[in-house]
Amino acid sequence: MYSFASLVMTATATTAIFSDYPAFVNPRSVVEAYFDKGPIIEIIVKCPVGTGILSYSKLERRYCSAKHDCFNSLASATARTCQ
Repeated sequence: MYSFASLVMTATATTAIFSDYPAFVNPRSVVEAYFDKGPIIEIIVKCPVGTGILSYSKLERRYCSAKHDCFNSLASATARTCQ
């Protein structure tokens, strides 16, 4: 029984709790989609060429680019990710 409970907890911790696609409703949105995974939100943003992925830490309240730089604003993290 213990191994089953451990498996359920692991599966719950690794699945998305909430997903949203704001670009579907508003094509001008910088954020194409985001996936809330508890303490971290994964964000897919539009770049001039393609897309980029960054994260937001709810605990630290900072956005981190794909290049492992962290910022206080989404715009700064997006600019660094899209470089």
